[in-house]
Amino acid sequence: MFSVTAYTAVNNWKRQLISFASINLLDDFLFHEMVSSPEVGEEFCRILLQVILGKEIRKVKIIPQRTILGSDTNKHGVRLDAYVEDVSKDEILGERNMLDAQVVQDIYDFEPDKIYEKDILPKKTRYYHGMIDTKLLDIGVSYKHLPNVYIIVILPYDPFGKNRMVYTVKNQCVEDTSIDYDDGAVKLFLYTRGTEGNPSQNLIDMLKYIEESTEQNIVNQDIQTIHTLVKHMKQKKEVDIHYMKSWEWEEYIREKATKEGKEEGRKEGMKEGRKEGIKEQQKETEQQRKRAEKAEAEVMRLREALEKLQQQ
Repeated sequence: MFSVTAYTAVNNWKRQLISFASINLLDDFLFHEMVSSPEVGEEFCRILLQVILGKEIRKVKIIPQRTILGSDTNKHGVRLDAYVEDVSKDEILGERNMLDAQVVQDIYDFEPDKIYEKDILPKKTRYYHGMIDTKLLDIGVSYKHLPNVYIIVILPYDPFGKNRMVYTVKNQCVEDTSIDYDDGAVKLFLYTRGTEGNPSQNLIDMLKYIEESTEQNIVNQDIQTIHTLVKHMKQKKEVDIHYMKSWEWEEYIREKATKEGKEEGRKEGMKEGRKEGIKEQQKETEQQRKRAEKAEAEVMRLREALEKLQQQ
């Protein structure tokens, strides 16, 4: 028997299959799937970092969608889309030598973000930096071994209104910017459509592909490699199913939020209605008071006029 539920599920499957096949790397779901895949994650992030930073990256270590909880149950935590360590020096020094030399590795957090949240980006990335730092240094270890942390936010909108493709933000001394103040905290905001500044052609091409991940935007070997990895992920049935389930869960959350919003709106409306009712009642009472005062004044005027007539 073919139930209505099954029919709906099949229809959803077809609709989401088409949608999944056409989503781009800027979509948080596809980006996460690429990063978290044992097959393609490290190569994907290695190429991406290499293009963004403009330097050779030999090897990376991936911790996908790492969740860092707040210091208490009522404190805000963060979920990092791609927590990446550059372990290129491991290959050069060897694991034992690296530990002996106490080489500090750089940490990279990728955050593709299609949601327009320009007003909160600076404080959001500040919070992410703080939460990441709390997990990087063991008790008794010198602060000099605190890794550099790069938060890389990829955006389809201009976060600062200067039409730059790359905004690199670091802390500095306000009174004297020539002072070298290197605390290792770096934020990179990458605007996919920016034209100002002097970004490399490789970065321009890569960001264009990330926003629109199609064969038409394959213009070099790095993008060709990433596109092959993307196609591989999109052909995996389990990823497609995961996408459908993810979409259905998000729909559930949206519907629940909408329902709660409507209920809250209804309650607020009733509350406002009561307020308006009280206001109207108060207004009517005030009008009645004024009418009574006016009538009383008229009675007094007529009484005085009558008394004058009686005295004549």
